[in-house]
Amino acid sequence: MRFNRILLVFPEYKHTQFGATHPPVGLGYLSEILKVNNIVHEVVDMRLGCDLKGLKQKIQKFNPDAVAISMMTLMHKETYGIIEEIKKSFSNIKIIVGGPHISTFRERALEQCKSIDFGVTREGEITLIELCQGLDYEKIKGLIFRKNDEVVYTGEREFILDLDSIPFPKYEKFDLKKYITEEIAILTSRGCPYSCIYCPVKTAIGRKFRVRSPKNVVKEIQYWYENGRRSFGIVDDNFMMIKERVLNICSEIENQSLTKLELRCPNGIRADQYDHELLSKMKKIGFEYLAIGVEAGNNKILENIKKGEKIEVIKKAIEDACNLGYEVILFFLVGSPGETWMDIEDSVKVALAYPVFDAKFYNLIPFPDTELFTLVSEKKYFIRNPDDYLNDASHWDVNPVFATPELSFEQRVNALKYTNKIRKRIRKNAMERKLKKLGFMSKFLANIFVLDFVQYQLLHNWFLRKLSTSIFRRINKKH
Repeated sequence: MRFNRILLVFPEYKHTQFGATHPPVGLGYLSEILKVNNIVHEVVDMRLGCDLKGLKQKIQKFNPDAVAISMMTLMHKETYGIIEEIKKSFSNIKIIVGGPHISTFRERALEQCKSIDFGVTREGEITLIELCQGLDYEKIKGLIFRKNDEVVYTGEREFILDLDSIPFPKYEKFDLKKYITEEIAILTSRGCPYSCIYCPVKTAIGRKFRVRSPKNVVKEIQYWYENGRRSFGIVDDNFMMIKERVLNICSEIENQSLTKLELRCPNGIRADQYDHELLSKMKKIGFEYLAIGVEAGNNKILENIKKGEKIEVIKKAIEDACNLGYEVILFFLVGSPGETWMDIEDSVKVALAYPVFDAKFYNLIPFPDTELFTLVSEKKYFIRNPDDYLNDASHWDVNPVFATPELSFEQRVNALKYTNKIRKRIRKNAMERKLKKLGFMSKFLANIFVLDFVQYQLLHNWFLRKLSTSIFRRINKKH
């Protein structure tokens, strides 16, 4: 064995909107595969209050052979800093880095951060095990390593086709009580075959779509059900792509008598992947929350971003979900290529046309190796240098990183501020509907709910999140 003891680390990403709502799924899979292969390991999720000093203390106490870090591009310079500090204090420990940042930047990441010993691209389960077991570096696909003074990449590893063969996370090394919600995130498929010009998923995980069997998915839900959990978030990029599979998952849940479930699809589903029959079946077994990726309010912009959907289909899908009583959240992009202020108004009209719970308008960020990034680079539309904005740019702020002839920098800033007001209006109306049985108090509480401070606390404060959830359940039960 090359590595007998591994410390898995998930850094804190302070610039994200959300707190530590649930354990990171990717790290959960790595933890499980290490356990199955009898490799001693521990986990540190730095979002739970562990700073660099605490991480160093954990390393000193656990004394691992290697530290494996899951890394996003957001705040990558800060993560590089953590890696360099680890290497400075523990020069004998090897540092392995995976996650979306490594899958996107590949050799460049190791060239930028000299303290990284190994990079693992895309699916990391098998690559990490082979690295620990001592296979020759050159024979481990999906591995980036240093040879003499050069950075070497062994090439793409074949996708894991049999996802049932990968043990699902049980989070035995995670402090589950510290997460903001009791929801368990479940990944039932991997890959995305679509060609949206803005999406980095195909770079991070690949375009080939692969699925877990319905029985395997429900086996995971049943495991947590028997451990007292009832809330689950399906975090796939394309959960509903195969209708028959989703119907079979629903039937299997019924067959196993798993009742009183609270199921959500928070990552954004495609409106053209479901119909009334599927939504009805899902509602029956506990699905209550759907996030729909609309992206734009008319066909012109949908074609520009190669979404592959028509606005008429999207509108019908939103209407069906609302009529069936789902809590619906809509995702929009602000500033797509060719988008004008009038096009943004079309998005706003769609958002206001239905009794949805939320409508999120994202500041569009071009990520490397996407068609959008290439277009913006070739047209010289960048306002900020990618080396700078990729570290700190957020979908949630009002600072555009590029501008187009159709929508200037100033117009983009105004559009993001405008759509943020629209979002607050939609959320306020939704909360009034939710609390309407409280009479005049509904307006007062709705106004408090949409305050930025309150929203932040609900996303980051464990106690307030629990309290608000409990109150809403009592109101719904009582009335």
